[in-house]
Amino acid sequence: MKINYDDVLVRMGANKYLTKIDDKMKGLILETISLAEKILQPKYAVSFAKKNIVGDVIYLDDFAILSKDIFKLLDGYDTVCGLVATVGLPIDTKIADLLEKKDILQAFVLDSIGSVAVEDVVESICNDVKQKYGETTFRFSPGYGDWGLKNQPAFLHWLGAEKTGVILSSSYQMIPRKSVSALLGVRNSLK
Repeated sequence: MKINYDDVLVRMGANKYLTKIDDKMKGLILETISLAEKILQPKYAVSFAKKNIVGDVIYLDDFAILSKDIFKLLDGYDTVCGLVATVGLPIDTKIADLLEKKDILQAFVLDSIGSVAVEDVVESICNDVKQKYGETTFRFSPGYGDWGLKNQPAFLHWLGAEKTGVILSSSYQMIPRKSVSALLGVRNSLK
């Protein structure tokens, strides 16, 4: 997996046109990108289901969603795509090691790279879905709007997240930390 340097700068909060990055910092970022590309372990799971509405509840197979925000999001879309993606546990471990050594700067850079990497995986999935199945909504994740994080366990179960190694903490935080789950509506029926 290749990581874009400019995307990392933006994730770190820099303006790629205005922020001046000295050679030492640029070297650290490039070195950390190289390290990350060796330890990233992207995995994902994707599920599709026809939307079935009963009253105020949206059913995706046996997974039930009670959310006015998702109800609005999926209006006019007959199929739902759910996804979970991660770049693996090794990046979490390396960030923890760097923090233990008090190398806060490189830990921050690596954390930013992990965020860029998992977003790249998710964007690739979303682009594939659009290309294969047609128009889609924007992504919507547990914790957005009125779709609480408490829905995350059932959602991940429906997705088959166990194949990716993604698990949940008692507070519903995904582990590995650089993981994303989301759903999106698909306008065209599954082919």
